[in-house]
Amino acid sequence: MCGICGVVGRVDENLAKRMLASISHRGPDSFDILSISEASVGGCRLAIVGSPTAPVPRWDGSTLVLLNGEIYNYPLLAGEMGLGVLDPLDPESDLIGQLLSRGGWRGLSRLNGMFAVVALDGESTLLARDRLGIKPLFYAVVGDEVVFGSEIKAVLAHPAVPTSLDAQALDETAVFGYISSPERTPFGAIKQVPPGCVVEIVRGRIVTHRYWRPAPPRDDGDFSLSEAADAVRECLWAALRQTLEHDALPKGFYLSGGVDSSLLAMIAAESQAERLLTFTLADSYDAPDLLAARAVAEAIGADHHEFRVDLDDYLRELPVFVRHYENVIAGGVFDVHGGMAFQLLSRRISEYVRVAFSGEGADELFGGYYWSYTHPLGFSDRIRARLNAIGSPTAVAQQVDALFPQPEDETVYRRNLFDFLIRGGLSNYHLWSVDRSCSAFGFEVRPAYLHDDLVDLALSLPIELKVRGSETKRVLKEAARPLFARYGLTHLIDRKKSGMPAAVQGIAGRLETLAGRLVPDAAVAAHPFQRWVKSPLDAIMFDLFHYIFVENRGSLPEGFDVRDFYESGIRADMYRQ
Repeated sequence: MCGICGVVGRVDENLAKRMLASISHRGPDSFDILSISEASVGGCRLAIVGSPTAPVPRWDGSTLVLLNGEIYNYPLLAGEMGLGVLDPLDPESDLIGQLLSRGGWRGLSRLNGMFAVVALDGESTLLARDRLGIKPLFYAVVGDEVVFGSEIKAVLAHPAVPTSLDAQALDETAVFGYISSPERTPFGAIKQVPPGCVVEIVRGRIVTHRYWRPAPPRDDGDFSLSEAADAVRECLWAALRQTLEHDALPKGFYLSGGVDSSLLAMIAAESQAERLLTFTLADSYDAPDLLAARAVAEAIGADHHEFRVDLDDYLRELPVFVRHYENVIAGGVFDVHGGMAFQLLSRRISEYVRVAFSGEGADELFGGYYWSYTHPLGFSDRIRARLNAIGSPTAVAQQVDALFPQPEDETVYRRNLFDFLIRGGLSNYHLWSVDRSCSAFGFEVRPAYLHDDLVDLALSLPIELKVRGSETKRVLKEAARPLFARYGLTHLIDRKKSGMPAAVQGIAGRLETLAGRLVPDAAVAAHPFQRWVKSPLDAIMFDLFHYIFVENRGSLPEGFDVRDFYESGIRADMYRQ
């Protein structure tokens, strides 16, 4: 994993250094600046494959390549293409450079992994992103210049990039809990490369090429439940083996006690000789997820670590989380506290490993969201209520109408939700959060369920094998059953699990009380951005985002305290300007 950034259209190494400094947490092993004709770029490396001394910008005299991520099939692909021995210092970037020289941007469709790529050849700027958007890439066009970076902070380091907010992006966030348009960000001037796409910029002309799109959800198929479960188990085993063996570093596993993370841990424990490292977070010692995770860890003989957090831990981490998350945090499809819990645990995991595995993507692929998938009509009412609360703006109303067309039909709504969440909610909420929370502490998270082969298999399965009546994740649970039975843990398969938000469920209530004291209802009603702020907690999340990004262009003063932010009047002064 790395951080990449740069400006195309002028040589300015001081600007490139400022941009790279804003994201240096992503790659603690190097800090490299390179200028070529009409461009200054930077990269910082988290050394996993190749040499920690190899500069991230790779320049072969004709094409400059910057890579953030992992290419799991690079040895196989090099052999298929007859490339010979790749550069041992940076084999993945070497492969990408040769792919581009042979077939242009279309060659990137052969990559299996998680990646963001930038390539400059003197004629064009190519910005590419993996199929599902696991790795981020942002850009802005300022006059004749193209500014790009792994994070929004890097783009905002260019002083000419405006910080004006994108009203539609905020509308989408208020309704869905995340930005549903794949190319938008909270800032009107800053775009992101959509998942599965290459953005080509030539002399100010921007063309987006799509090299992959998820197959639409299926209503029928030839698999029986048992056949599908066998195929999923076998594919997951192969996917996890490839991602585990991609490098020789020790690996850790987020472990919540649910099916997704527990199944990964069980397979990994049987796939490697080393004792598995597992990690769990909770705000109480008797939390059900904590106890379930402990049972799994004991059964597989893991080296298990449990961390307890309280409200003070949460408040200290909150502004740090907002700075790295780079977006407004709101409710909607997902719980607002899930990302914070993930970051609190990520901070602790970073003390042990450079590579960790999480279960992201399993819910979207296999139907794990109980309320939205089992009660799509009720869920549509919830989304429409949020839409009405912000005045039903036309652009977002059209998205909601397309997602939930009239007349009401539970089957249609469920199918549309599967498609909607895999195309937007996955990349712009879960993967967005996961990338920032591990990058903040200089380590890498691999979502094994999003391995290309497993994604293709999951998308080929009919919805009925995933959700039926009140049953969710049917095929994945069936795939997990033999392993859970082997460890005497079958009873955990069908237990109710709330996911990462449950780790701070007790804290959440105390935070709501504190939020009401810091931002009384009258202050919410008078909020300058009341269209998007509907509660005291909404106000705190929005105010922190505005202070860090609009007022301070992505920086956070050392020693910042949330309570003091309100009680000292800093927040009030911010909106008087």
